[in-house]
Amino acid sequence: MKKFLIAILLIISSIFLIGCKTDEPIDDDKTPPVEDTVYKGTFDREFPSYYEPGVPLIDDAHVVYINWDGFARYYLDEFFKDAVGKASPTLQKIMEEGVFFDKLESTFPFITNPLQNAIITGSTSAVTKNVYRYYDKTVNRVFQQTRENNNPTIVDVAVEAKLPVASVRFYLAENQLTSTDPSKIYITASSTEDHFVQLANLVTGKPVSTYSNPVVVPEIPRLTFFYISTLDGIGHNFESVDGYPKATTEEERMANILSALKEADKFLGDFIAKAKAAGVYDKLTFFFTTDHGMAPYGLLTPDESSDYGRSKIGDLQDALKRINSNYILEMVASDESPKPKTTVVGVGTNLNLQLTFRDGTIEAELQRIKTELLKEHYVGDVYTRAELIEHGYDVKDTDMIVVPSERYFFGSNPLSTFSARAQHDTTRPESKHIVGWIWGKGIKKNVIFDERAFNYDFGQTMAAALGLQIPNANGIVLDVFERDDKN
Repeated sequence: MKKFLIAILLIISSIFLIGCKTDEPIDDDKTPPVEDTVYKGTFDREFPSYYEPGVPLIDDAHVVYINWDGFARYYLDEFFKDAVGKASPTLQKIMEEGVFFDKLESTFPFITNPLQNAIITGSTSAVTKNVYRYYDKTVNRVFQQTRENNNPTIVDVAVEAKLPVASVRFYLAENQLTSTDPSKIYITASSTEDHFVQLANLVTGKPVSTYSNPVVVPEIPRLTFFYISTLDGIGHNFESVDGYPKATTEEERMANILSALKEADKFLGDFIAKAKAAGVYDKLTFFFTTDHGMAPYGLLTPDESSDYGRSKIGDLQDALKRINSNYILEMVASDESPKPKTTVVGVGTNLNLQLTFRDGTIEAELQRIKTELLKEHYVGDVYTRAELIEHGYDVKDTDMIVVPSERYFFGSNPLSTFSARAQHDTTRPESKHIVGWIWGKGIKKNVIFDERAFNYDFGQTMAAALGLQIPNANGIVLDVFERDDKN
């Protein structure tokens, strides 16, 4: 028997060797041709063909990342309308100096900390794992996240590469930087104007404020972060912010926004003038965007006669009950657990509502529920689990997200009435459609970028400009770079 098995093995080996035989001589030095690699990100979008990992797309780049929290695109449109017939605002002038993003989007969960992390990670929450708030079936509790990020950011990568880094109040860079080391400096600022003054001092070699003593940064950092949040605070209109009184109507809220924009636009222009006077402006490459926009909800005025002023959580509970008599929806707050009889857990912060079916469900059933919910007048859209995954959302135990239409909202208190409020946890265009510019050294001039782009792509693109790589990132490098004939 053993001899028979050996014979069979010899025959199989001979057949295999005959099949592998070739008339070409063996060349140990010959390597197979390498095909061009096509790098892709979310929604199967491709990187520019000239991108090479680790190769700087701008020689000796000095990147300045400007983030204006809560800067909705419709704010900019209204600001430009308001400026008709007057001197061109700075934000209009910089369009000619680089690339303006006409269709730039934010993404789920449309909330500040997760999105600020997403931008500097060049990734969606599928990578960062920060979705702000979520229900966990295993421990039966709603968890609240703050600044968590499961992935290295461009701050981490730049510091590890020993590139000089600075931050003007960009809070997510605070832990990696210091108040004393000019190569890793965290700069403090008081007012919006002072933010721009500190930025000008930084790039012109003047002392900057820190938590300790003023520091002089002798060379322009290779990567600078800049953050202001006035638009976010004024936009929410929960209280008075930076001298702007709480508005009583939507018209007053927008008047506050336009006034704050006009003021900040002037400060940006002053900074640019100082940088030009010091001869450093042309050395800089600017990336300007935001985390999210701001969608109005509730009544436009306290005396408006409509049903926008009160939460639709009760209506949604009734709708789910009609779809399936076993569906009992409860909106559960952070660090709390649902009641034992609850079968559908709702988690939200006023607009979008995440739903988790505690007994589980399948995509086909979710699609059926979606179809029924879209018949409700206060529901604008519904995203099922599979659809959220397509958007790069870290769904955890979330089965669907329900988006309110128009000025409706899903607040926890069905009895409270709200007017002249705004929030951003929604796919409504006022929140999703945001601003974005990239201009300066190494960037194309006077271009309107009308392809699909996301704010987290900015992190990937900043990294590429510097020749850095953010591991695991799923955004793309945007095609904004000037290329000579050799490229």
